[in-house]
Amino acid sequence: MRKAEMGMKIRWKRLRIAAMTVVCGVICAQISLAEVTEVCVGLKFPEGPAYDGKQHVVCSQASGNAIARVSLDGECEAQWLKSSRIDNPLQFRNTNGLAFYKDGSLFACDNERNAIVRIHPDGRCEIYAEKYRVKGFRGPNDLAFDAKGNLYFTDPAGSGLRNPTGCVYRVEATTRKVTRVADGLAFPNGLAFSADGRWLYVAESQKNRILRFSVRSNGMLGRAQEFADLSSAGKGEPDGIAFDTAGNLWVAHFGAHQVLVISPRGETFDSYVMPTGPGHGPSNIAFAGPDRKTLYITDPTTDSLLKMRTRTPGLKLMSSP
Repeated sequence: MRKAEMGMKIRWKRLRIAAMTVVCGVICAQISLAEVTEVCVGLKFPEGPAYDGKQHVVCSQASGNAIARVSLDGECEAQWLKSSRIDNPLQFRNTNGLAFYKDGSLFACDNERNAIVRIHPDGRCEIYAEKYRVKGFRGPNDLAFDAKGNLYFTDPAGSGLRNPTGCVYRVEATTRKVTRVADGLAFPNGLAFSADGRWLYVAESQKNRILRFSVRSNGMLGRAQEFADLSSAGKGEPDGIAFDTAGNLWVAHFGAHQVLVISPRGETFDSYVMPTGPGHGPSNIAFAGPDRKTLYITDPTTDSLLKMRTRTPGLKLMSSP
């Protein structure tokens, strides 16, 4: 266990896109200041923050065979869970997206195993899903539960604009049957359910947009609809996403180094620029804390886990603790 450098407060820009005007082709905006705190540093490509519903937020170290954990008061354990190369017993390897289940289990997209791994509260690991029919997954990225405990996850590895082969899969809670529920996507990334569970939102990174799918009674998805085109935020890729209780969708825009806030009508009305300026990151976000008004942000550019306070609480995730 180690205590991260804490109390470092960074001033950063809060852009109100609604106030933008264009002068001589240059976008100008009213700028106010917000505050972000660095809570855990020295991580190895942090990804997939997840709140345990109690006192901790965990995040992957996608290039470091470890999962970090930080308490709500800032105590950081960079090596909270550490993987070994020896599978006796079975262990996770390189994780990406993470999600807690209501029984306290931590589900992980394992980049090296190309599988979904379940880490039980006692630390025991098992392979939860590793193939569709006879073929293995290409590289699960992010995941979310519905209200019945069925697991949905994106599998984007190898896909892109010229090769839109990315998929979304569903794992049925009682049988673990894997079903492909969407395909033909250009790197599907973060995903999140609407408050009523009737819509599943997916960041299609390579097309710089957010899609949404209606969720049918049998768990299958309807046809993809474009919810928000994010090209105005700049080049790059939307990554992790999360809803607040007002129905706004928060987006970690990896390419533009911003956290965007999108209204229920698909309009971007707030943009938070990361303190390190333009470049890659942030990768993912999660609301946490008793009031769910603290947004945790993984930032691979600085290898940090950051946090900021928000006015609106985050939406409690389905089937979460």
